[in-house]
Amino acid sequence: MKRALIFVCFVVLLVCPVDAQQNITALNKVDPGYFVTHNREELIRKLIDLPCGIQADDPVKLILEKVQNYLVAFQPSEEYSDDAYAKAANLQALKSVMQGGYGIGSVLIDQKGKIIAAAHNSQIQKHRSDLHAEMTLLTNFEESCLAKQYVNIYVYKPGLIVFSSAEPCPMCYIRINTAGADTKYCTPGPDDGMVSRTDFLPPAWKEMAMKRKVSIGVCSPVMQKISHLLFYSFLLDDRGPK
Repeated sequence: MKRALIFVCFVVLLVCPVDAQQNITALNKVDPGYFVTHNREELIRKLIDLPCGIQADDPVKLILEKVQNYLVAFQPSEEYSDDAYAKAANLQALKSVMQGGYGIGSVLIDQKGKIIAAAHNSQIQKHRSDLHAEMTLLTNFEESCLAKQYVNIYVYKPGLIVFSSAEPCPMCYIRINTAGADTKYCTPGPDDGMVSRTDFLPPAWKEMAMKRKVSIGVCSPVMQKISHLLFYSFLLDDRGPK
């Protein structure tokens, strides 16, 4: 019986890639139900539970300052290999929130694991429907001098990764795939995330998406929670179109 159990465990390890196991383990440390926030009261409760020292009667500006202080001081651990990227993406998301925008950030990672570009959602700030974090990231990058060494006409050289604080929406996911980059993200997007709905893409787009590496990052529970709460930060003051 013992030998059979060992054999089964060995087969599981062979069948399931290590990265996938790490991703599942990291995500399962947070109850999946956490990634849906219905109203401002629920958002505030979750913010208070963060290790940022947020109080129930804190004004919005102070809440954001406390989150910022925590993120700036946060030291990624080796246990969560994508926390450095999650921190950078979350700082971008927070930057947008502090500007009055939506809380989503994104960074571009090169083949050596170095962050080479960063951006955040700017829809509200610039009155542009297309300026999601990932769209802004790729547009700014492609228009920069740096792109010459990473892009062949408009297709990226292999190995570049777009890491987002939240699961990319359909528009951004298609853009990333068209550019030829891989996709990682810190927290699932319950409202409009497209990565988990790849099967619903038209056949040609699905085929393109399946050629790219896509996964949820190996991120700590606190980075996942902050990503999610920044995503829903519009509930703090009901920002956005009415």
